[in-house]
Amino acid sequence: MHFITRLASNPSLSTFPLPIGGSLTWHRVTLPDAGGASLWRTSISISDIPSQHILVPSYACVSEAYQWQASAVTNNETSVLAPVCPIHKTPWAGFASANSETPALQPKIDCWHTLSSIEALEFELTLFLPHSDAPPDQDLLTFSIRPTDQPTAELPTPTFAVRTSQPAPVSQMQADKAIARRICSPTATVMAVMGSAALSHWPEVIESCYDPNTKAYGKWPLATYWASQQGVLGSVEALWQWDDALAVLEAGQPIVCSIRFAKNQLPGTPQEQSGGHLLVLYGIEFIEEEGFALVMDPAGADTDEVPRRYPLVAFTQAWLNHRGAAYLFSTKPQSQNDSDLDLSRATIRGH
Repeated sequence: MHFITRLASNPSLSTFPLPIGGSLTWHRVTLPDAGGASLWRTSISISDIPSQHILVPSYACVSEAYQWQASAVTNNETSVLAPVCPIHKTPWAGFASANSETPALQPKIDCWHTLSSIEALEFELTLFLPHSDAPPDQDLLTFSIRPTDQPTAELPTPTFAVRTSQPAPVSQMQADKAIARRICSPTATVMAVMGSAALSHWPEVIESCYDPNTKAYGKWPLATYWASQQGVLGSVEALWQWDDALAVLEAGQPIVCSIRFAKNQLPGTPQEQSGGHLLVLYGIEFIEEEGFALVMDPAGADTDEVPRRYPLVAFTQAWLNHRGAAYLFSTKPQSQNDSDLDLSRATIRGH
């Protein structure tokens, strides 16, 4: 099964590079003693989800300090993921603790895996706005489903070569040694979102992506949450083919890709192997018939080692074969869309 829906409160205002499927309808939930806050809920019904699939919820809005929680109900049993809220804020007291009543769904940090088939599922998203009595007017909800593992996706051909502006390089390995190997997600995110200003925003995105519950920096929705506070709406999606990725690249937007690979399976990487790593894809190119993914790999030892070129077959296996998770972003504000940075001295490694 392959499923994705993208909804926005005002689709006409969207600058997201992929199609918005419809309007997002919010229903107010009574909130006693609101004190200027408000609570909203929306839901999506889905039928016939097979086992061994990944379900990825995502939400972002341009609103200060918003909080949200995803839950899924099947056979009157509920599975709830941990709420998403800004750093240094306590989650709204009405949110449930992360838990699962249903054996069909296995909750992860930022998604679900199906352990058996599900005939009907109700996905529900609850939004808490501490400083607003009205629902957001600029937001994006996505919900994607695909097999957790799949055969290698069909590869693009040379006619589909595409390249965005190369992001400014930032190396996670130049951070404090205590966290350097743990911050690929915020480092890739800041390269994808902030253009030439990436390095100056790097410390704040690292802080914003820290999850006190898991003591980790890789929780997917915290990366898109930080981007939304910069005025850039994004989504976390489980992609399964190159078509959507090519459309995003053709729109001029880089993609943060979640990859994993065994020893020596991704030639040219600064890591021999990885059980989970995030980097920035900004194009694909071909030398005759051989394709290459153009990436900014934050695991490079320094900024000169960040730009890389990976064989397209191996990169596709590392990314789309397992989960296919990606951070996708709307068009950046013009002040951030700086393509004048001189990167002529940055050598692309790996070929």
